[in-house]
Amino acid sequence: MVAGYSTAAAALVAFLTINGASGIPTAATIGTAVLLAIGLLLPAAGMLQLRSGQGPTARGARFGYPLQALGLVGLLFGLVLIVVTATLSGYLVGAVLIATSGVLAMSGAVLLRGYYVATAADAGLACLMSGTALIFLGAGAVVGSNIAFEYLISQVQNTVYVDAGATVSACGCVLLAYAFFVLHNRG
Repeated sequence: MVAGYSTAAAALVAFLTINGASGIPTAATIGTAVLLAIGLLLPAAGMLQLRSGQGPTARGARFGYPLQALGLVGLLFGLVLIVVTATLSGYLVGAVLIATSGVLAMSGAVLLRGYYVATAADAGLACLMSGTALIFLGAGAVVGSNIAFEYLISQVQNTVYVDAGATVSACGCVLLAYAFFVLHNRG
């Protein structure tokens, strides 16, 4: 999970360097998208792997890990939908998918928080909650900016807001990488 979130953070930083720039090779864009997909799917797979090793008494972990994993997969699909369709209806469907995924992931984070409090209370719990929130808030800012671009803001403003959203999501990825590193080593 740590490697996956670190990869997602690196992909988001790479996205910041190419967003809005002209003359970017297609390979750089595809490479960034692949890194982001790996960065979201790797932690989801790790969470499902950790879930399978939990006994029946670890209810918070048994339900928290899959909810977090579903949230990440839903986030990936929402982001793909936003990029592929690039229409108002696609943005709106992507926003609903990202919001639903955010609710799932936050529910999973709450359950995991309860599990880790019972096993090993740590400062990583705050990073778990805030990192999960930041990833989805950043993605929400991206989709909100794309919707606003259709009616209210210029291309330059859209690029700035999308970059801000990607930065917030990257910070969330770093916090989650730290949280799972600390919690897994202590729990």
